[in-house]
Amino acid sequence: MDKPLISVIVPVYNSIKYLEKCLNTLRYQTYDNLEVICVDDGSSDGSSGVLKWFGEKDSRFKVFKQQNSGVSSARNRGLEEAAGDYISFIDADDWVLLDLYDVFLNVLDKANRDIDIFMFNACFYNPRLSDLIEGRFFEYEDWRNHSFDYAIHTFDDCIRPFSRNLSVCNKIFRRGLIEENNIKFPDVKKYEDNYFWVTSALKAKSIVMTDNVYYRYRLDDKGSVSSLIMKQHVFDAFKILDMIENEIEKAGQYERYKYALFQYKYNLSVEAYTLCPAALKDEFYKEMKVRLIEAEKKDLDKKIYTQLTNYKLFEMIKSCSRSEFDALFVSKK
Repeated sequence: MDKPLISVIVPVYNSIKYLEKCLNTLRYQTYDNLEVICVDDGSSDGSSGVLKWFGEKDSRFKVFKQQNSGVSSARNRGLEEAAGDYISFIDADDWVLLDLYDVFLNVLDKANRDIDIFMFNACFYNPRLSDLIEGRFFEYEDWRNHSFDYAIHTFDDCIRPFSRNLSVCNKIFRRGLIEENNIKFPDVKKYEDNYFWVTSALKAKSIVMTDNVYYRYRLDDKGSVSSLIMKQHVFDAFKILDMIENEIEKAGQYERYKYALFQYKYNLSVEAYTLCPAALKDEFYKEMKVRLIEAEKKDLDKKIYTQLTNYKLFEMIKSCSRSEFDALFVSKK
């Protein structure tokens, strides 16, 4: 098999503290047919200088600048500039193992075919402890036919399609899959990965995975930054839910996924609610309640949906005022 070009898209915004480590794990990959597309999303902390240095030292690094517009915009710019046969997304404060893309090439060789999506596992790194901590992005048990590495799956094989981690960073996508289906990151500031992954997976004819860990997700400061973004754009959660439901309906898969989707709606809504600024809590809770009650009425069998994980959350939202929900929810956490 000819060596495919892999485009690695790295959105960068004020990431100077960790950027060099991230980019070095790409520069020194054992597989060298890469282009690293770094999109500087209006950095003001010196990240631009680091990117310039890498671009001058290694012609595979291509740097593009834009006004600060968010990670979705930066990744979409990267997709526009990408020339690779396959697309990989890496966050600028994370890093990957040096043999990741060699492993991927071996998977392609074994499959002897194009693969739409390759999934590998990731784990969390806490720099305050200087150690990896428990937790992976997905579990084999989430998928049927998971008895061995590199089995061919489709999204239909996913038992828990909207749980675990829905990141794009532990996946490599065939560029043709993205372009043929015009898949882009949505214009939101949070949960954009969820939409991109679900939309891609619904279209994919071949999803191959390994449980081996090749990605390190850095927790330091990321949680606080993510929470700040969510507070500023908390209603994006509803936009993402609407967009994902629309994609599932367009794919003719609503009946298959309607219970998992209902569970996803109340789990994601409550997650967003916990990050909601105090001034918006009343408005958010009211919309959350209305949306979930409407979702319950949408062709669901009560004998089934009441057995879903965390269903008690929905019961509380349905029957409680916001203050009552806060008291009950906090007491259960």
